[in-house]
Amino acid sequence: MKSENKNFLVNIGYQVLIMAFPLITVPYTSRVMGAESIGTYSYTYSIVNLFMLAGMLGISNHGNRSVARCRNDRTALSKVFSEVYTIQLALCGLAIVGYVCYVIAFSGDYAFIALLQTPFLISVCFDISWLYFGMEQFLLPLTRNLAVKILTLILMLLLVKAPDDVWKYTAIMSGSTLVSNIFLVAAAPRYVQYKLPMSSGLHPHIKPIIVLFIPVLAFSIYHVMDKTMLGAFGSITELGYFENAEKITNLPSAVITALGTVMLPRMSFIMKDAAADYRTPIMASMRLACILGACMCGGLILVANDASTFLFGAGFERCEMLIRVLALAVVATAWANVIRTQYLIPKGLDGVYVRSTFGAGIINLAINLALIPTLGALGTCIGTVAAEYFIAIYQTLATWKQLDAKRYIHDLATALIKAVVIALVCLAICSRIDTPALRLFAEIALFFLLSLAFFSRYLKEEFFANSREAK
Repeated sequence: MKSENKNFLVNIGYQVLIMAFPLITVPYTSRVMGAESIGTYSYTYSIVNLFMLAGMLGISNHGNRSVARCRNDRTALSKVFSEVYTIQLALCGLAIVGYVCYVIAFSGDYAFIALLQTPFLISVCFDISWLYFGMEQFLLPLTRNLAVKILTLILMLLLVKAPDDVWKYTAIMSGSTLVSNIFLVAAAPRYVQYKLPMSSGLHPHIKPIIVLFIPVLAFSIYHVMDKTMLGAFGSITELGYFENAEKITNLPSAVITALGTVMLPRMSFIMKDAAADYRTPIMASMRLACILGACMCGGLILVANDASTFLFGAGFERCEMLIRVLALAVVATAWANVIRTQYLIPKGLDGVYVRSTFGAGIINLAINLALIPTLGALGTCIGTVAAEYFIAIYQTLATWKQLDAKRYIHDLATALIKAVVIALVCLAICSRIDTPALRLFAEIALFFLLSLAFFSRYLKEEFFANSREAK
């Protein structure tokens, strides 16, 4: 990892800033909207998100990979972009028509809120982040996202004041996403020139897009469909608990995703050469992912109680247990993210990716059907954790001979032991603090400082050392 470290730090910096968004909005919306209104938003969003997935199919990963392979040739890059983006526009048009039909025929009592979710779907037409990520141009999409997030926060604090304002909240969230993606298209002519492609140029992209959509569809089953099924077979209130708990556990997942976002185009570019060394950068990434996954899992379990009390307020005590269960999935997510984004997709081994994610979707679906009626949101959390570990184990076994899995396991075990020790020390020291808010901040600060101390050798000799070599 050389310039990748710099890009990763840029993404991490962005994620840290974005983390402030839910830390402000979640306490606010929980108190002014309540679990039922949050559940209404979450349920309707889960439906429109299914249509958004259909509008993108597997374009994000395929577009990213395709752009990375020809990014140094503007003519070839423009051709690839035009072909992939034309397919994207056609799919989005069909998805919009389908969603409007759903809203008219099936949305029932949620019709108005469902209609306000439509800008989310329209925004997919303008989502060409795969172009910028494939070129390793991360700064533009990240800065425009940050600017829109700030505007979203201001509007939310000004306009959302009561449970009945769920429609305002929905309009702000969906409208801001649309505006954000329009900026991407407006800036694209700097890098590519769009020309309507011949139909023959579209054909080579169709199969990989469809193949890569299968894991996206399966992924939606145990992430998006979690909320849909919880709202349908459980209750809207339970969905509100799950929504808030997931917002907290999504914060470390965003950091893990930042690593994959940086490394997917880099590894796709490297693997153009069959003789290139791909093991070294993957080893470095896996070591970093193991440390991040172990620390963030331990940190979430440590702060779950105080985070629920301080961030969500009265009535959301159930979120404590949900956060702790979902935290267990962070380790598996970090592990599988490296294998998926840095080996399977760049290498074109879409079959392994498809089978692992599809299998996880089936497992999650079965667990949801069995546990949601009796356990509610807890059943959904159990299904999510089981699905994530299935993916990690399946992909590890499938790539055992190609990658250094034994070394990865050793690194993960070491990181987990250190994370447990750090969490226990923090618990022993911070448990003496009586105020939940103060205790929460103390736990976070102490856990962070101890993590730096425990992993100082890695940071000094590997991560930042490589960064200096890249200068």
